[in-house]
Amino acid sequence: MSTKRQPIFTMSLLVTGNLLGAGILALPINLGPAGMLPAACGIVLIWALMLASSLVLADQKELTQGETGGLPSFFGLKLGSVAKWVAVVADMVVFYGVLTAYLVGTSTILVNLFDLPLPQWAVCLAYFLVVCGLVSVGMALLRKCNAFILVAMGACFVALIAMVADRVEPARALPMQWDFLPAAMPVVLTAFLYHNLIPTVCRQLDNDRRAIHKTLWIGSSIGLVMNLVWTVVVFCSLPFAGPRHISILNAYNLNLPATIPLSGLLDSGVFTTIGLIFAILAMTAAFMANGTALIDFLKDLGDSCCNVRNMTVIRAVAFLPPLLVSIFYPGIFLGAMNVVGGFGVCVIFGVLPAALLLREGRKSKKALAGGLVLLVLFGGILVSETFQELGISKIKPDVEYWYKHSQ
Repeated sequence: MSTKRQPIFTMSLLVTGNLLGAGILALPINLGPAGMLPAACGIVLIWALMLASSLVLADQKELTQGETGGLPSFFGLKLGSVAKWVAVVADMVVFYGVLTAYLVGTSTILVNLFDLPLPQWAVCLAYFLVVCGLVSVGMALLRKCNAFILVAMGACFVALIAMVADRVEPARALPMQWDFLPAAMPVVLTAFLYHNLIPTVCRQLDNDRRAIHKTLWIGSSIGLVMNLVWTVVVFCSLPFAGPRHISILNAYNLNLPATIPLSGLLDSGVFTTIGLIFAILAMTAAFMANGTALIDFLKDLGDSCCNVRNMTVIRAVAFLPPLLVSIFYPGIFLGAMNVVGGFGVCVIFGVLPAALLLREGRKSKKALAGGLVLLVLFGGILVSETFQELGISKIKPDVEYWYKHSQ
């Protein structure tokens, strides 16, 4: 028997809240060297790809009706044991990568904005202890506070845009470097990550296909608008090159979230405080959701593979690796987002859904065409990021071009 069905708009906001995390803070900086028009085109393209893959997953009754034990088991059922273990590795890359990004992002913001008399590792450890305490309470707390968190984040977002709007210079949107865009795509993928929520959405909407599709369209579209507006406003407010503390290039080189150079530009305590609230709400809520999901994932993996049921061991395996990486590599914010999007998200929410469509393509030409499109585009991003990480491809910001157009 189904529980009381939730309104479509309520579930749409849940989707929007789930995709707002570290990604929105990284987008303007990571896309900056491409220019405004390429950045906007890249954001819209990735939104369309991620929406398409979410609709594919939402139509799989074995996943949405709880007939399998999560995404890896589902892909194993549909595509075979190799796909299952590929999904396990990809899911772990996503979980560990985003948790690392949340820890590094939050501690970086706190240290840079408030000039704290503490090393970043100490701030990171303190935040880690707080957020892990919240995870131990469970998702019940997050569900109870979800409406408040979404309203507070929305209010902070509007306030941030309003405060930055008078610094916007439209001329900064004119320069463009299309050849840099492929290097920025993985972070954009991470900014549109909400797919782990799909089974919950389907259950809450009684597996009504039309309502589910409408919810995913609305929720992801709100996220699209917010990501576009934020990227445009930040990009047209900050100089690409110039004073180190307010330039996009400096933030890119130092792996800083967008709120840090903006705070330097505005020199406003109010903006700094609102930006901090927005960032902490977004990343703490996302850490709680993904941390709880990682624990459940490791419990299932431990039961099926290692016969490990000790919760202390499972929590240590879940949270110590992101903490250690965050402490020893405090400048890894954008790097972590690149790995999450370029490898984890590309595989589990791109290539594998494409394989599902290709499998169905024996009966439907439309499914075959859709599968080929997803495979080519997601596969292209995966190959590009692999080449970039291996040093085969070295796509870098064209500093000389941007200095010339920042005068």
